[in-house]
Amino acid sequence: SPSAMEERVAKDLEMLATIQNYDGGFPYWRRGQDSIPFNSIHVAHALARAESKGFEVDEDMWFMVQDHLRSIENYYPYWYTEYTRNTLSAYALYVRDLMGDSDPNKARALFREAGFEEISISGIGWIWQVLIDDPSSTAELSEIRTWVGNRVVETPGAANFTTRYHDQSYLLLS
Repeated sequence: SPSAMEERVAKDLEMLATIQNYDGGFPYWRRGQDSIPFNSIHVAHALARAESKGFEVDEDMWFMVQDHLRSIENYYPYWYTEYTRNTLSAYALYVRDLMGDSDPNKARALFREAGFEEISISGIGWIWQVLIDDPSSTAELSEIRTWVGNRVVETPGAANFTTRYHDQSYLLLS
C-alpha cells in the first residue's frame, strides 16, 4: 500500500543516517568502513529524490553528504582510472545540482579536461544536465548535442547508444 511504502522509505532514510561516515560518505555495510565514492554519490542521489518527493531527510546527513560530494575527488583510491574518476565526478556534479548546489564551472572544467573519450556517455549526460541552464556554457552544450546526435541510433520505437565497458565498470555499477 502507499502508506506501507512511505513508512519503508522513512525507515530506510533513518537507517542511512546510522551508517553515514564522519567524512559524510557512505560505506558498503556499516559506519566506520571506507566510504565508497559511488555509494556516497548514489545515496546522495536517493536523498535528493526522496526530498523532492516530500520525505523528511535528516539535515545533518544532507549537509554532510553534500560537503562530501563537493570534494569527491579526494576520496578516489589511487587505482581508479581517469575514466572512472571523471564519470564519478560527473555523477557527483549532477547530484549536487539536484540538491540545489549547482557548479557549472566545475562541470565545464571537467568536460574540457575529459573530453568525450575519458568519460562515460552517462557522465556526458550528467554534465549536460548541470550545464543546461548556464548561459556561459553554450559552446559546451552545442558540442555535447552534436556528439550525442551523431551517436544515437534511432528506430521508430526507441533510441539507443552503443557504449563500451572498461575493467572498472563494476565501480560504476555498469
